[in-house]
Amino acid sequence: MKLLIVDDEPIILRGLVKVVQDAASIGSEVRSAGNAYEAIEVMKAYMPDVTVTDLHMPERSGFDLMREAKEVGLCERFIVLTGHDDFEYVRRALRCGVVDYLLKPLDKDEISGILKNIESLLPTDPDTEGTRHTKRILAYIREHYMNDLSLDHLADLMDLHPGYISSLFKKEIGDTFVNYLNAYRIKEAQKLLKTHRHLSTQEIGCRVGIESKHYFNKVFKKYAGVTPGSYREEQGSGTAADGP
Repeated sequence: MKLLIVDDEPIILRGLVKVVQDAASIGSEVRSAGNAYEAIEVMKAYMPDVTVTDLHMPERSGFDLMREAKEVGLCERFIVLTGHDDFEYVRRALRCGVVDYLLKPLDKDEISGILKNIESLLPTDPDTEGTRHTKRILAYIREHYMNDLSLDHLADLMDLHPGYISSLFKKEIGDTFVNYLNAYRIKEAQKLLKTHRHLSTQEIGCRVGIESKHYFNKVFKKYAGVTPGSYREEQGSGTAADGP
């Protein structure tokens, strides 16, 4: 099991890492981060099974970290830590879908029991390496879909062969890389068409990574069934600047 520990106080962080290392099962890997920004960067390459995070951190809280990590698929399971025995924090944490809620200082037996329960629920995919590669790739696409992406670019970035990435998509996602990328771009374009009425459809196409107006219209119609302009009109927010 891969664990990530996040706390902005270095001394406490070292203590947390030691407690979790002692409590985790044999073979578990534990890494750490000193704030939410660092945690997101670690997650992109590490893809932890579980993140143990403090709630009260400067600039970006544990709640911010959980929200962003889940949005881009970097981690789904969280154990939150706080020194505040406050029901409002408990309730808010539970709404974020945390696995459990612990007060500092950590009790080794308590965290051990929680980790064992989580580990028993983790998927037992024999090709865990392929699954982790897929999660890394999908997380990158969701964050950089608006850029010029290709199999070769992803292969260089992930240090993988383009053919291997292509096979991962067919096996893990059941679709091709191009179809997944285009479908995701159109999904984001639909959001922009509804919320950014001042932007033309061409501008929205550029924002989701498709600069050609003709190609954007073609791809949008393939995945949404209508042109961008028609989609916006159906949402009750058509503008003269949009065009078909």
